[in-house]
Amino acid sequence: MRSPILFTGTASFLLYGFLTQLSSQFNWGEGYSERPLLTYLAVYFSLCALYGLTWFIVRKRPENPSNFWIIIVFGLLFRAVILPSQQIQEDDVYRYLWDGKVFANGINPFEYAPAEVNDFKALRIQNPESYYETYVERNERELEQLDALKWASPKSLKYLERVNHPEVPTIYPPMAQFVFRLMHQIKPDSIVALRCGFLIFDIMTLVFIIGILSKLRMDKSACLIYFWSPLIIKETFNSTHLDIIGISLLTGSIYFLLCHRHTVATLFLAFGFLGKLYPVILLPLYLKACHEKMRQTGEKIWLAPLGNASLFLGVAILGYLPFMGIGLQMFDGLKAFTLHWQSNDSIFAVLVFIFRNISGGFANEIIFSNPSPIFLSKVTVAIMLAGALLWFQCKGASLLQQPVEFVRGLFWIMALVFLLSPVQNPWYLCWVVPFLCVFPTRSWMALTGLVGLYYLDFYFDYQELQPLNLWIPGVEYLPFYFLLALELRENQKQKQSPEHFANKA
Repeated sequence: MRSPILFTGTASFLLYGFLTQLSSQFNWGEGYSERPLLTYLAVYFSLCALYGLTWFIVRKRPENPSNFWIIIVFGLLFRAVILPSQQIQEDDVYRYLWDGKVFANGINPFEYAPAEVNDFKALRIQNPESYYETYVERNERELEQLDALKWASPKSLKYLERVNHPEVPTIYPPMAQFVFRLMHQIKPDSIVALRCGFLIFDIMTLVFIIGILSKLRMDKSACLIYFWSPLIIKETFNSTHLDIIGISLLTGSIYFLLCHRHTVATLFLAFGFLGKLYPVILLPLYLKACHEKMRQTGEKIWLAPLGNASLFLGVAILGYLPFMGIGLQMFDGLKAFTLHWQSNDSIFAVLVFIFRNISGGFANEIIFSNPSPIFLSKVTVAIMLAGALLWFQCKGASLLQQPVEFVRGLFWIMALVFLLSPVQNPWYLCWVVPFLCVFPTRSWMALTGLVGLYYLDFYFDYQELQPLNLWIPGVEYLPFYFLLALELRENQKQKQSPEHFANKA
């Protein structure tokens, strides 16, 4: 039993090593049409195939201690070999490094877009009236300081030039900003140092997943689904996306929730929110679980939930407190993102298509800075999410009586956040992967591989085959939705079977 896992682990390790070598051909701003994107995709899908095969092998022999430690060792080796790689097609990390530098030098990272640092001197010369209407003495002093930081070293200048959407202030919330700042203070302008910081959160996630599996009396070897996930490894340790910060804190909150330590669970949920906002949608379900626990113990049933809600709000306010000097301006970047970004979407794109075709002449109307089809699609998505949350709040499983089903509710809410979003970048799917250790369904595991087709969009652009881009989301998502429909149908049949009713009785 051990040798097949050693084989798949060794093969995966060699492929990650090859991926690190291949990444040297992805030089920022150079040779776009020569980039080996098809080779990268072949390696990625090979890793996904080995990943799926390993899970097939492991689940045949659960509770095998040697398998567990092989999984851990190889997962660490995969991360070690890819840690020094260059980013493949992703550049968000340059914004993280700049934000950390700005914050470490005592300047609010939410206040200035990187383009302002590049343009403020030209504005002062060419249009002094506009300049002095925009900036006061403090702004001028801080922009001069940022300009000096920009020219502090060739690397600093190069990395600032690589920040994407430089006209938009940062969108990343406070917990992320503190991580960026800490890593800058440890080693400025270092992508590898930032990845090492992310590795700490990654290991935290693994530990919490193992704890969750133990609490639910499941095989801890299922942590393989997270720790060997090519999606997690690529998007965290090659693309260097920050989502791992919030993911680790969310998994921690779920672990403490299963331990019925509701205050600590809420605290971690609040930290997760400060990492990347998404977890706030789960707060009502956490308060529901707290209410049930208070009712069981006969204590004041509303006191603890109200206290936890206040705790969440208080931590959120404290997190944003260091940045509040600029008022609502600190949300300018987030506002631009929520209003204007749309990428790699599935259900949202279908909704936009429907509203565009049924709106007629109304389709050209602008509502809250969005064309009416997009605005109506966002409203529809909000209603669907609110409806799902209300259903799980009223009809969902009890944490005390059915902890696995309660966690399933959390999984579906986070899954819907991804599926309904107008932006379905691959790294956003990473938020769902820890749940797959508990619910290893074919559809979602397949999607962690299929979402890699997102990178075909770049290939078609570089080869001037843009019409083919329209087909990518269909190839990416239709197999997933087909498998998901089959699974939901199978689950429905099982619920209607005599055996299911007998077990409930």
